[in-house]
Amino acid sequence: MSQLQTPPSRAALQRRNRPGTAPGAPAGRRPAAPPVRRRAAAAPRPSAPAGDADLGATTVEYAMVVLAAAAFGGVMAAVLSSGQVRELLAAIVERALGV
Repeated sequence: MSQLQTPPSRAALQRRNRPGTAPGAPAGRRPAAPPVRRRAAAAPRPSAPAGDADLGATTVEYAMVVLAAAAFGGVMAAVLSSGQVRELLAAIVERALGV
């Protein structure tokens, strides 16, 4: 044995040699049962109660945001394609380029 290792005590040797105990297991305890294997597919989760007030709220929120973004995009396209805004943008570009 190396200098860093100490020999096992007599109690440790007796526990190690006792049938039905794992090495290093505390005395007087039985070894743990093997883990139970689970089925490949989990059982379906129960659905939400019918009276749930928040059922589908997230989907509606996303739909409202998408509709608002589409409406804002339509308004911006209409404003930017109007004649007055087009002339204003052309004037800003001409002034910046010094044409």
